[in-house]
Amino acid sequence: MQKKTSSNQPLTPIGQVLDVIVDRCRSDNRGGIAHLIRIWEKTIGPPISENARPFAVKGDLLLVHVSSSAWLHQLRFLKDELLAKFNAGLESQRIGEIKFKIGPL
Repeated sequence: MQKKTSSNQPLTPIGQVLDVIVDRCRSDNRGGIAHLIRIWEKTIGPPISENARPFAVKGDLLLVHVSSSAWLHQLRFLKDELLAKFNAGLESQRIGEIKFKIGPL
């Protein structure tokens, strides 16, 4: 049995490793969440896109993380307008509902 030699390289925290894996899984250019984020930023624009970002999609439901409870409250009033703008920027996929939740951007 061989003895393992230690490396002088620092250890990488598991959280960083998982972030990289999740980002790779979400970077599908054919309609993945990274594509939806780009469309969101383009169609919705600042300051909303700086404080709210698509996080997941399930069927025709888009889950959007927001930065604070104030933004959550405001975006609920703008939901129909945001949904129309976002769908106008999509080529084929359509979102039927947006749900806002406080979470990491």
